[in-house]
Amino acid sequence: MHYRVGVDLGGSKIRVAVAMPGGEIISARSYASAAQRGPAAVLQALQDGVDELLRGAGCSRNEVEGLGVCAAGFYDSVAGIMVSSPNLPGWEGLPLEQELRERFGLPVIVENDASAAAYGEYCCGAGRGHENVLLLTLGTGIGGGLVLEGKLYRGSRGFAGEIGHIPLMPHDGPRCGCGRSGCLEALASGTAIAREGRSILDAGDSPVLEALVGGTRELQAADVFAAARRGDGPAGRIIERAAFFLGQALAIAVNILNPGIVILSGGMALNEEQLFAPVRQSFNAAALSPAAAGLQIVGGQLGADSGIRGILKIMEKRSNFFYHEPL
Repeated sequence: MHYRVGVDLGGSKIRVAVAMPGGEIISARSYASAAQRGPAAVLQALQDGVDELLRGAGCSRNEVEGLGVCAAGFYDSVAGIMVSSPNLPGWEGLPLEQELRERFGLPVIVENDASAAAYGEYCCGAGRGHENVLLLTLGTGIGGGLVLEGKLYRGSRGFAGEIGHIPLMPHDGPRCGCGRSGCLEALASGTAIAREGRSILDAGDSPVLEALVGGTRELQAADVFAAARRGDGPAGRIIERAAFFLGQALAIAVNILNPGIVILSGGMALNEEQLFAPVRQSFNAAALSPAAAGLQIVGGQLGADSGIRGILKIMEKRSNFFYHEPL
């Protein structure tokens, strides 16, 4: 029996899955990534997690055909190097594929996490039946992935789809993890919403948020959404502002790419009732009417496993894991 291993490598967690060659997941588990400890510690946690999951599934590395990893960050797919990652500090210039091949003694494929998620939703989720798909991952940061004419689109070096770094307020916007100011990610990500929530909390403007959070834990974007659901005006305005910027960025992307569907995935997209309507309103006000006409903006269907499902499908499409063959 042969297996494949899919890994979703993020700043806060590592999601590992063991699958059959056809992509059927037989076992999956999440582990803490300990990103603040640097690449060596994260890669060791990844290796330990894979080995533990394989043991639990009753198989060994000798039965594994290859390893597919989708990683958060600017990954140069030609050179096989992680250029940088706002959520994985210290990874600049890391030859990730080579490191993983040496650790596991297996063929390895690495993709950007949002690109893998887009391909997963295209093959198995909300994007089925559409040849042109734009996906946004809304979480700690904002990533983007593209499937164009039925093929995963990476661009010339793997950096296509970075909608989170469209500069919407370049002169006076908040600082982004990429080093610039006013990117969509700095204005509308979970991190941005939490930052704005902390601001109104510190100013004493949100008693609802104060009651939810108190002084016992770090405020998160989910707390701001929860306060807004309870009728808190300042929290609601934070969500509306983030939705406005999301809609504006989507309009830019759709005007250029003309996809048939836009998929919003990630933790923030779970707040569909609060988020999607104002996003659509902002988008419709800014997008070209012919490009916006009939366009669907929907939530993802694969949840936390969208990236893993995508990387497993990418592995399935490549006959030789050692070489980058076009999908």
